[in-house]
Amino acid sequence: MKNNKQLILILFSFTCFATSPVTTWSEDDGLRVDSSIDNGVVYVEVESLIEAPHELIWEVLTDYNRLAEYIPGMHSSRLLRYEGQTAFVEQHGVSELLFFKIPIDVVVKTIEFKPYSISIELVSGNLDYLSGGYHLTQIGDEDLWVLSWSGFLDPSLPIPNFIAERFIRNNIKSQFLGIISQIEKEKRRSGNYAESEN
Repeated sequence: MKNNKQLILILFSFTCFATSPVTTWSEDDGLRVDSSIDNGVVYVEVESLIEAPHELIWEVLTDYNRLAEYIPGMHSSRLLRYEGQTAFVEQHGVSELLFFKIPIDVVVKTIEFKPYSISIELVSGNLDYLSGGYHLTQIGDEDLWVLSWSGFLDPSLPIPNFIAERFIRNNIKSQFLGIISQIEKEKRRSGNYAESEN
């Protein structure tokens, strides 16, 4: 009990700016991030403008066996099976909170509503609740898109809610940046390949 109280005091000292909901826009990484919390369930929405072919973006989002290569904290991701447009995916990883590491072991079902959205729901695992997904919105130009992720998560962490909110917010932001980085990497690779073919 004493250790738990010390942990809460340490965490509080790092996050004494507790207000909710929170909205930020970062010019450095080009993301808009919103978060809020209600009855212990955290809502996070993150979005970014990205210029890339739709098929490339969709391939990165649905390359389930390779997600661990570019999503921070994810150690493995394995496609179990498809049932129609629904993919069942097993994922393992670790989320870091200061100097603590929290294991994440889940099976999720990913429903692909091509071309504009991907819905993700928890099937089993050590999260209490997970429901969210990606959405693509075309902006004028053929290869100009707003890519967003929004969802609700309840990790049931033994920490105050406002700290859990920022913990989840930071993890979702980091994972989203991993997706964006991979899309940019694949765009450059395919661009170089196209040039070499000419």
